[in-house]
Amino acid sequence: MRNWTAWTADIKPLPGGIVGRLVLVLLALIMYVGDVWVGSGDSFGKYGALKLALPYLPLVALSLGALPGAALWLACICIIAAVGMPGALLAGLVFPSVIVVAGSCYLLPWRQAVLFPLLGEVVLFFLYLLVPNAPLFAVAMVGVFVAFAGVAGLSLNAFRRRHESSTKRIEDLEVEQAKIRANERTLLAHELHDIVAHDVTIIAMQARRAEFVDDQKKTSEILEGIGNSAQQTLQDLRSLVLLLKEEDKASDAAGESATVGPSIIDLAELSGETTTAVGLVHDLDAVADALQSSGYEVKLTVQGEVARIPASLRQALRRTIRELGTNVLKHAVPASSVEVGLYVREGNVQLLATNDISDEKPIVSSKTGLEAMRARCRVFGGFVEAGEADREWTTSVTIPLDGLSKAN
Repeated sequence: MRNWTAWTADIKPLPGGIVGRLVLVLLALIMYVGDVWVGSGDSFGKYGALKLALPYLPLVALSLGALPGAALWLACICIIAAVGMPGALLAGLVFPSVIVVAGSCYLLPWRQAVLFPLLGEVVLFFLYLLVPNAPLFAVAMVGVFVAFAGVAGLSLNAFRRRHESSTKRIEDLEVEQAKIRANERTLLAHELHDIVAHDVTIIAMQARRAEFVDDQKKTSEILEGIGNSAQQTLQDLRSLVLLLKEEDKASDAAGESATVGPSIIDLAELSGETTTAVGLVHDLDAVADALQSSGYEVKLTVQGEVARIPASLRQALRRTIRELGTNVLKHAVPASSVEVGLYVREGNVQLLATNDISDEKPIVSSKTGLEAMRARCRVFGGFVEAGEADREWTTSVTIPLDGLSKAN
């Protein structure tokens, strides 16, 4: 009973709702009235008008669903065979057969949709053998049209199933990305606490120190330091708030691919010292080590004074480093050379990754990594350049340091 209920639940409803049902009923009624009007039922003797309705009953049944339409179509073929398979009834059955068979094959589950026209052809063939003097041409015409209708219906069925599969996959991805975004917001909240706690702690220590200083010059220096730290804290707050806003527009969390694809390194493996220059370099080394252990020959370059990078920007770079490593793992030629670099220049900081492009399709790719990087860079006024040259893929992330106060 449960199997039957599950099977019938997979049958799709007729498109068009009530309008689609009325169209089928009216179409059957018009064709039946037309046949009666021209006197086609006179040749069937007594109850000729009732016999003339047989070819059109499956159309009416189809308005109730694919299963009633298919069952009544098979029943009508058997009834027509029982009255001798007159050519007029078989000719009248051709057009309804096309609609019923194609519609049923489109609406039924795939396995039943394949079996239905095959069963119809088998039933038609054996009834022809059993009925004396059955018109071969009329039977063959019905069989040919049933075959064409079956192929058309199965083609539409396959297209419908692909569409439903794609829709389901999109819905699943949206749900998964919603979960990832929620997780990302939690992570950003922790990072916000880390950054603000760092700067506010410095402000508190400097303020306490000012209580014990009598020198006006030193007091002024301390107050200037407090002002700079407060300015940095505000800058960090603005940056992280913008990141939270950009997340909804560019699926920043989905770009991390933490749960939908392979990751170069887990969050737990990163240093956690996200407000220090040493922590940023440690994270870069961790990504390089992870690539090295995966079989790549990694050339890591760090140039410039990393301490000049503000704490909030270090957080964005930390995530971008991880994303660059993940992209290499997905798209680079196995056991090839990879170059990763962090360059702190006078006016900007640049992250650079270069790798050979693999001809193999990546196992998993959410295709949102670059969009996520661009979302982060826009918060700090930076930009991302990515492209192929001589079978090498280069990703460059450049963020200006002008206007960002130096982290403590």
